[in-house]
Amino acid sequence: MTSMSTHPFRDLPLGWEQHCKLLPGVADIQASQVARWTVDEVAEFVQSLLGCEEHAKCFKKEQIDGKAFLLLTQADIVKVMKIKLGPALKIYNSILMFRNSQDVTEDDVASGPEARR
Repeated sequence: MTSMSTHPFRDLPLGWEQHCKLLPGVADIQASQVARWTVDEVAEFVQSLLGCEEHAKCFKKEQIDGKAFLLLTQADIVKVMKIKLGPALKIYNSILMFRNSQDVTEDDVASGPEARR
């Protein structure tokens, strides 16, 4: 076995930084905020993602609110909503970042700001 299998998440912070650069504006939004979004707010967010502008109307048509948005899988976005893989990856990765930010926030609250260092 390689050392990678013993530490599968050792590169996570670097991946997080790369996601933040590729999807600006996503890292500062928590899942609890997204869960309260209306259908229009979800469509507005999707429209704000570079290369995803035209897909906002699909989210409106399917009545995807914040709670539904957080439940979407990549297969839902590609196969059910029929969104091409490139834009689907941006949308799905933003969902993953929202979900992850909620976990980070909950951990930070429990252990205090010193734990982030």
